Amino acid sequence: GWRDAFVVTGAAGVLWLIAWWFLYYTPSEVYASQAPTRRPMREIFQTRSCWTLCLARFLTDPVIYFVIFWLPEYLGKERGFSLQMIGQWAWVPFLFGDVGYLTGGWLSGKLMDRGWSLGRARRGVMYAGAAVMPAAIFAPLAPSYELALGAICVMALGHAMWVSNVQSIPADTFAPHEVATASGLTGMGGAFGGMLANLGTGWVVQNYGYSPVFFVAGLMHPLAAWTLSRWLGRRHLA
Repeated sequence: GWRDAFVVTGAAGVLWLIAWWFLYYTPSEVYASQAPTRRPMREIFQTRSCWTLCLARFLTDPVIYFVIFWLPEYLGKERGFSLQMIGQWAWVPFLFGDVGYLTGGWLSGKLMDRGWSLGRARRGVMYAGAAVMPAAIFAPLAPSYELALGAICVMALGHAMWVSNVQSIPADTFAPHEVATASGLTGMGGAFGGMLANLGTGWVVQNYGYSPVFFVAGLMHPLAAWTLSRWLGRRHLA
């Protein structure tokens, strides 16, 4: 039943928290000896790097939220899946996401080993991920659920390649003692985008179906890639 599903997943989180408590440590001794001057949060947010990344994540984080929260509903309503079939198939896009996360991080490092600058390697992998995202547009048009799931898998793969690098940019562009603040602010942009998109998705689906949602989802990453290229670019991410 549903109650057991929540208990098991919640218990897994508690077990991970216990492991984190014993295994994780903070390098506070290093920064304590340096005693860096901290800029106010507002000043960090006003930097071009921070607000551009906030906007990029505002546009792109809702796409994976859509896959996480709406994929079972889409498969059930539009593709006629039973609850058992959803359990059998809905995990597949997330496996492709796992591949994308690993590939995105590995590939940017490999490009740097070959002489690419850090910024160029990050942008190259992010833009490659963004380039495949329009595959999402074809998911509701596919004649079979296999092809629809294939398009969603490409979606998850492209987003994972994108986000595995975009979440690393604060560490590339901010001082060590500002990285956590900048990461939190950019994550806030993604959370606000996800919140607003989730509110809008229900209304759009109820009135117009899933096609407009998939269409918009397929264009968000290319738009965010253009935004980063236009406002961040090589000057701020060399």
